[in-house]
Amino acid sequence: MESLIVLTSQIQRLIDTPALVHEVIKREVPMLSADWGAKDEDALVHTLGVNLLAGLGRLNGHVGITEYPVPRASQWQRKLVRVDSAWFDPSNRKLVLLAEFERFSRETAIEKLTNLFVASHGCDFIPQALLLCLWSLDGIAVDTPWLNTERPLAVPGGPPVEKPKDAAVFVVHAVFGRHGEHLHFLRLRRLS
Repeated sequence: MESLIVLTSQIQRLIDTPALVHEVIKREVPMLSADWGAKDEDALVHTLGVNLLAGLGRLNGHVGITEYPVPRASQWQRKLVRVDSAWFDPSNRKLVLLAEFERFSRETAIEKLTNLFVASHGCDFIPQALLLCLWSLDGIAVDTPWLNTERPLAVPGGPPVEKPKDAAVFVVHAVFGRHGEHLHFLRLRRLS
């Protein structure tokens, strides 16, 4: 339980400290900076956001990776679920966080939260934290009072899935600005 409290505090510090996020952007994903920017085409913003999440894990002292495949638990059809990012504790090599980074829509938010719940049940050790990062342009209202992380979520082809009992869930909003055709990261804000 103590390690969950420490991890929760570390994640909140990353979310609430723009300088830390911009440090990772400068070092690992400079295309998200205002002086570079990225076009919103194909999956470029998604790819950069996924790398940002992995970089935040590394800044936090974890092994941060992208595109982490997790076998589904048997009750959800034994297919692989790929989460956008995963953090591991290097001292014990255990998974501590699973994350998704997606453009905001109500449907996508529910789908990706479901994916995180299913993936967490397919892991050898339940991760301590699940992070859903929804992105949009500045000025677009993003609120998620309808996204209840304590309620079971429907899974096509399987029973409903619940949040792992002891896992903390973070829902955050990545706010992007626009200069011409290029987007750049502005800030993170907590949604829950």
